[in-house]
Amino acid sequence: MKKTMRLLALTTVLTCLLGAASGGPKEGEQYFRLKHPVTGVAARQVVEVFWYDCPDSYAFEKPLENWAARQSPRVKVVRIPAAWTDQPGQLAYARLFYTLDRLGLAEREALPVFRAVRDQHQDLTTERRVLAWAATRGLDVDAVRTAYRSKAVDAKVKAAPALRERYQVVEEPTVVVGGRFRTSPLQVGSASDTLSVMDHLYRTA
Repeated sequence: MKKTMRLLALTTVLTCLLGAASGGPKEGEQYFRLKHPVTGVAARQVVEVFWYDCPDSYAFEKPLENWAARQSPRVKVVRIPAAWTDQPGQLAYARLFYTLDRLGLAEREALPVFRAVRDQHQDLTTERRVLAWAATRGLDVDAVRTAYRSKAVDAKVKAAPALRERYQVVEEPTVVVGGRFRTSPLQVGSASDTLSVMDHLYRTA
């Protein structure tokens, strides 16, 4: 009798576990496995490919920041600007990102850039306009100018399309976890649902 009860209890636990698993995100629906995993990255690396002039990237920025801050330890999200070689506007915003990144300001100034581009409809695709925006933010304009023109930023901008291709990203924003799995709000349906999928991928990485 006791053996039967133990078997029933074990069956119940397994049923619950299987039910929970079946209710989780499904590969091929909420997330996809990269055909060619990115090598040389940590199993829990979190990459976001974004574009400053993308409304979905803007909407996803703050929820992603909050998600990263909730993790223990806090997750350092690797940002990659979405760039195609035949899209000069995206390459220009990649230059802005790498300029701020070189100065250690990319994370702090992410939302201000989004607000300027998306809410205030500023065009920050030229050096003159970037420097004018930097002045309104109280940034060191000379330092911004130097970084904007630097060979290091030139090299990163030129490499940006190949870096995006390495992570096999075709839309923005897209999140890639561990160099193996990708998901996005456009794929899942909403920012909050994307974060739920990211939780699953991050915790099982």
